[in-house]
Amino acid sequence: MVRRFAPLFVALLLALGPAGAAVGAQPQSGQSASADLDTSSAIVVLRADPLATYDGKILGYEKTRPHRGKLNPNSAAVKKYLGYLKQEHDAFAAWLRKNVPSAKITSQYFTVLNGVAVSLHGAAIGKLRENADVLTVEYDALYRPLMSQSYKLINATGAWTAAGGRANAGAGVKVGVIDTGIDVDHPFFDPTGFSYPTGFPKCDAADSASHQPDTNCKYVSPKVIVAKVFYNKAAVAGLDAKAIQEHGTHVAGTIAGVTGKTAVVHGVLIRDMSGIAPGAWLGNYNVFPGNVASARSRDILNAVEAAVTDGMDVLNLSLGGGYRGNNDLLALGLDAAAKAGVVVAVAAGNSGPGPFTVESPGRARNVITVGASSNNHFVGQPISYGAGPTTIGAAVGDFSPLPGGTFDLFVSGTSSGLSNACSGLPAATTSSQVVLVTRGGCTFSTKVRSAITAGYKGVIVRNNVAGDPTAMAKDGLGNDDLPAVMVGRAEGDALRSAAPATVTASATFSEFVTSNGDILAGFSSQGPTFVDEAVKPDLTSVGVNVLSSVPCSFAEDHNAPCGGEGTWAFFQGTSMATPHIAGSAAVLLGLHPDWSPARVKSALVNTADLVVRNAVNAATTVGPMAQGGGRENLSRAANATVFFDPVSASFGKINASRNVPTSMSVAVTNTSGSSVTFTLEAWKFTPASGALGALYNGGSTSTGDARISFPSTFTLGPGQTKNLTITVKPGLPLGSIVQGWIVLAGPGNLEYHLAYWAHIAP
Repeated sequence: MVRRFAPLFVALLLALGPAGAAVGAQPQSGQSASADLDTSSAIVVLRADPLATYDGKILGYEKTRPHRGKLNPNSAAVKKYLGYLKQEHDAFAAWLRKNVPSAKITSQYFTVLNGVAVSLHGAAIGKLRENADVLTVEYDALYRPLMSQSYKLINATGAWTAAGGRANAGAGVKVGVIDTGIDVDHPFFDPTGFSYPTGFPKCDAADSASHQPDTNCKYVSPKVIVAKVFYNKAAVAGLDAKAIQEHGTHVAGTIAGVTGKTAVVHGVLIRDMSGIAPGAWLGNYNVFPGNVASARSRDILNAVEAAVTDGMDVLNLSLGGGYRGNNDLLALGLDAAAKAGVVVAVAAGNSGPGPFTVESPGRARNVITVGASSNNHFVGQPISYGAGPTTIGAAVGDFSPLPGGTFDLFVSGTSSGLSNACSGLPAATTSSQVVLVTRGGCTFSTKVRSAITAGYKGVIVRNNVAGDPTAMAKDGLGNDDLPAVMVGRAEGDALRSAAPATVTASATFSEFVTSNGDILAGFSSQGPTFVDEAVKPDLTSVGVNVLSSVPCSFAEDHNAPCGGEGTWAFFQGTSMATPHIAGSAAVLLGLHPDWSPARVKSALVNTADLVVRNAVNAATTVGPMAQGGGRENLSRAANATVFFDPVSASFGKINASRNVPTSMSVAVTNTSGSSVTFTLEAWKFTPASGALGALYNGGSTSTGDARISFPSTFTLGPGQTKNLTITVKPGLPLGSIVQGWIVLAGPGNLEYHLAYWAHIAP
């Protein structure tokens, strides 16, 4: 199934057009034999709840599900209910010996699952379902990576382990999603094992069946605990918090989708999906109800205020607009929310590349502003050519995939490069010919229309930036109904160089895991911020080819219930990077409930990895105004004991006529119980080469870049806060940009860094 997808970065005041396309799939139920399954064994789930989720509904057995924290295996209630479950297991074992004697129980589960593992020894799996106490039976699954590989890039596993397991990460934390709504019925928000925190659910009159706030709430569950709508432009009957558009459900899934779900995309099963903080609660604050494309700042501010009052711990705003004035009320409101104790994650915007493209409210100083870097995973159509053969993956979006089969190939272009097909193509020379062209210069639909006019049967578009291919969107002007797919830049160049006579397209799609992560998305907005020239974004996360949930109403069968696997899509945008950070903040708060928003921000920004590469030349890096502190590293952030306020040294403009040094101080706090001494060095970023300069001692003026100075060593006692003073030296040429990262290296692998930026201006 291929669908046009909603704007990736929801706009304030002026909606942006589609920047890509989503790929979804029809929900399926049950399992069928495949390479992903071990059909020699099965998992049998029994009807009673396991220890982790049992809610006390059986007379005489107290609840064992923990409200907060971890399950206490030594409590009297757990021990008593465990005895009940063992009796159920014994009864099933006796039934199995009598009715399916060849099958043998190999494992028993009582805590996170009430069930048994069974070696079938040739028995039919359906026989196990005949027991009245069996809830479900499934073949053993052979799991692939979850979260579309992005969890690996952001190094989430260590933090999940520290949280007591992936499913528990973010438990007890409430995340408000200010967006287009959350489809509460989607399997990714399965409330099994969740319960409402005290004072919830919450809703407004529009989302109450009795039209009374906080009573008879609709669109809520023990997982999605708030449903409120904000649209004050006019009284429009019927507008409520229900998710009609795709965006918010996708964002919410990345933040806190539950564990163990299976996404199906073009028939490819991607197992064991989850969000970054599967244990967190979600709040639905819908500022784009129905098909509303633009939200005003008043509506968003109302939503922010409601979320703070409701007690949300984290807010996600995957939205933005072009406001550039000094009096940015939404940015001020979000800064106030951070001061009120709420972590706020905001998208940088999709207006890149180039400086001064960070959008409102991403310019707010106290929020965590997020840029987008690439994933290393997509589902695509395999295309093969040459001896061997060579097989490459092609992304599919709004256009149909190539029909399965072999096609003649025409490489359109000259020795200097591929044609962009914006002004026509040579006529096809056979009746089964596809054309290879390059991205850029015009819309994808324009290229397709050129191919239609020239008589081709399909189009292969070579990406013009580094990284994996992405789904292509139509321009809405029509007359572009022709199969068209995109291949990566490197793969397209190799195909052009080989120039085979034919290519073969497979009708069966595949999952492709590549080495193309950590490339800055071409659309990702870059700093400095307008007027004050602060360092933004604060950091980046995965925002290209991100797989998550979309409302079940987008399934091919609109009348089908939202069951089975649900509906899923790949999206791209800083909107998709931001929920990675919001989910990460929830994980950190679950591990460190006493951390302030400033400490959560510092932990994420000042421990990030400086690995984001240039989309034009992937061999080079990008500067602090493109990647901020780098691509997040969640497990390093979870172990942070030193915090910076502010998280970067943003000097802004420095008057070129000043003949004295310009200094600023960053407060550095050591929360560990031990003294620590850091050696300070700086990485100078040189835009012309896209390379980091050699490390140099901050106190030295004889080597390296001598434009800034700072102490060569810095010692903090246990619990101590000290100011780190950084100075830009006078007399620098007009127009100079002083930028890079100051690195604080401690004992062992202890390391932090902060970006610096100064503009020597008139």
